[in-house]
Amino acid sequence: MKRTDINAIEQLLSRLPVELKKYFANQLLGQINAQADTLIETARPHPLCPHCGNEHPVKWGRSGGLQRYRCHNPVCLKTFNTLTGTPLAKLHHRDKWFAYLGCMLDSLTLRITAKRLGIDLKTAFRWRHRFLASAAKTNANALSGIIEVDETWFLESCKGKRRLTHRMTRKRGGQGSKKKKADKVQVVIARDRNGHISDLVGPTLSKSAVHAFLEPIIDHDSILCSDGHSWYKTFSAEHDIAHHRLITLDHQRVIGKEYHIQNVNAYISRLKGWIARFRGVGTAYLPNYLAWRRLFENGDSSEEAWLRSAIGIKQQQIPT
Repeated sequence: MKRTDINAIEQLLSRLPVELKKYFANQLLGQINAQADTLIETARPHPLCPHCGNEHPVKWGRSGGLQRYRCHNPVCLKTFNTLTGTPLAKLHHRDKWFAYLGCMLDSLTLRITAKRLGIDLKTAFRWRHRFLASAAKTNANALSGIIEVDETWFLESCKGKRRLTHRMTRKRGGQGSKKKKADKVQVVIARDRNGHISDLVGPTLSKSAVHAFLEPIIDHDSILCSDGHSWYKTFSAEHDIAHHRLITLDHQRVIGKEYHIQNVNAYISRLKGWIARFRGVGTAYLPNYLAWRRLFENGDSSEEAWLRSAIGIKQQQIPT
């Protein structure tokens, strides 16, 4: 829609009585809230049975506003809907999902989100990690071309844990030391020049773990750019991949004007600046927050796209 058309609508609405403005506002709000059900129904018009994988379920009435199906397999015969078997199964208040995803698009904290939507803080917490579960599982993005890889560190956080076995508890919200590796969690981030990102989180990463992470996501015709860590040198040698090492101690930050790790370092800078607003992310949930940031970087940043991601459906699978 052109900007002139939007201005004309705004001028028309400004001249309406208050009662009509309230009426249209309620109508629009109802349509926005109903979009979640509409998108869920159209996302999988012919869903597979989540219990046995049968491809020919039959419609079996409606429940809770969603179409219900029954498996036609005589051994199964179970009923289900489009959300069965997804992280969003059995979540209530679908009329608030789009508003909640809007809060996620704005990167709002849990308390602000809960207050804005009128939901409990525990509900806001549970929804956040349910909406991010599928994105966190689809972390193995295929990378190609020139691929940059580097490591970064986050302070360990044991938010929500009642008992700690690996260290003494810290009183009054104390944080770990930024200088001690024992208090930090390492993250390896790989990014190609097309903006596709994969990451690996681990308290103590090893060469074998990093190799296993890189092997399925890096094309053999790619060119790997990294710092001087031996992990990437041995990986490139074992898989016959072209490799450029950028060793900052030798003041070697760019090779041939195009081989560098500045893009992945810029992403790490954006990631840390964004994640700082949450005032310490629990280490157990760090993969979900990395997935949340990838949604901003990799895909369409809209409520519809993020709901598709939460259901576990790729963008190209959605009918237009």
